Amino acid sequence: MMPSPNNWELKNLLLEGSRSVGIHLNPHQIACFLIYLGELKEWNKKINLTSIRGDQGIVIKHFVDSLTPLKYIKPSSALLDIGSGAGFPGIPLKIADPSLSVILVDSVRKKVSFQKHIIRQLKLEGIQAFQQRLGDRARSSIKERYFDVVISRAISHLDRYLVLGEPYIKKGGKLIAMMGKFKDRELEHHKKTLSTLNLMHLQTIHLLLPFLNEERALLFFKKAT
Repeated sequence: MMPSPNNWELKNLLLEGSRSVGIHLNPHQIACFLIYLGELKEWNKKINLTSIRGDQGIVIKHFVDSLTPLKYIKPSSALLDIGSGAGFPGIPLKIADPSLSVILVDSVRKKVSFQKHIIRQLKLEGIQAFQQRLGDRARSSIKERYFDVVISRAISHLDRYLVLGEPYIKKGGKLIAMMGKFKDRELEHHKKTLSTLNLMHLQTIHLLLPFLNEERALLFFKKAT
């Protein structure tokens, strides 16, 4: 069995991993991520927040992965994270860019409780977490046509995400879909949904997750003019 990494090793992993995706974290931000890591592991003993248990896996597959779209998001943007689970990618994005105004939405109460706990622990301002199903518009407390960026991570059904997210982007805003392996030709399967929603595909950025060389794709959409 490999020995558990110490804080120095984890700090280096965070620094090098974030730099490899174009983000430079300061010591305070690194400390926030280490607190986040510890709380995530502790809560994960009681409720199923993530199947990834090891320190390195959490740092790379959750924290660093969550930071991959940040350099494409303008500072001070209003951001909606749909299906945020244990806070990904919204909380890491907020830690790395405190100017963002972030709303986290998940349908699972225990996961939202964890998000609120982390927000309190890290004393983050300008970020809120809500338990809600966005498809239920009648009961929604989230403003439509309000957000500069709507984002979701580890998407398995792109069409469903586009339908859920489209009402919340304001004019000039964009939807970002964070996916694993994605072939550009797969967009052909989503033409009908894009047309119905009047959405336009802007670009797809393909990248490799640092240290693991796992494929990731960032898909960007906006309202067609």
